[in-house]
Amino acid sequence: MYEININSKMMKKCAFCKHWYDPTNSAINPKTPSLGIWQYDANVRNKCLIRNVEQKGGEFCSKFEIKL
Repeated sequence: MYEININSKMMKKCAFCKHWYDPTNSAINPKTPSLGIWQYDANVRNKCLIRNVEQKGGEFCSKFEIKL
């Protein structure tokens, strides 16, 4: 599991995008949510609903929209 600050502008990871199909949010876990620190699994693969392909949770996205 990797850690990331969701308040960072460089945070555009698929695991946190609302277009990445993970309805149970199984690839992300809050570590210190009051500070914006979350953990994510970069190797989980799910379908991107915009690109219509499977993407890893750690990939970057230009169409990113945060789901938190």
